[in-house]
Amino acid sequence: MIEMRDLSKSYIERNGEERRVFEGLSFSPEKGERSIAITGRSGAGKTTLLRIIAGLDVQYGGEYWLDGGLQEKSLRAMAKVRRERIGVVPQDGMLLGDRSAIENVKIAVPPKCDKVVVATACLERVGLHGREKASARKLSGGEAQRVAIARAMAKKPKLLLADEPTASLDERTERDILGLFDTLIGEGALVIVATHNEAVASWCDSRYRIEERRLVRV
Repeated sequence: MIEMRDLSKSYIERNGEERRVFEGLSFSPEKGERSIAITGRSGAGKTTLLRIIAGLDVQYGGEYWLDGGLQEKSLRAMAKVRRERIGVVPQDGMLLGDRSAIENVKIAVPPKCDKVVVATACLERVGLHGREKASARKLSGGEAQRVAIARAMAKKPKLLLADEPTASLDERTERDILGLFDTLIGEGALVIVATHNEAVASWCDSRYRIEERRLVRV
């Protein structure tokens, strides 16, 4: 489904110096891998890699192939790909605070679908029945993460990207969220998780670590 070829990425820091994040990074899940953990020290580039895969960052060198097609380095083109095939669970959920739980999920429901019906069903699947009209600002950390997952589920993604999805959550909520990911995998999705959490990394089929600007299978 996904292949990164000779990926390079760098930033210009405030002092004017160039900081290289990736150099010659290649990545392609092996057959049978349905859940993948991306690990590495803080600042190694885990979030940056997920943003590139999600099409939220197109300023990189190398090639990104998805479903056999070379992806354009265009935010507009990648937004279309993301709407149709990629679900994203950002760190801390990143919900629209001035909207309700169901309004946050409705945003991701595909055209020609009944947005209320689909969003309500997704919230029920993540255990938030009865909280549809709750303001995003009044949700607990665990509830906000569940809404973010419901939003990602609403488009039935072939690829789900989650950035530290269980950070600051208790163990029970963590298990619940991993259970939701299992459901998506059962429906045919590939799940890629960036994490520092050993329990989450161990749950995944395989683990890759960012080392010396490259991705190494461990």
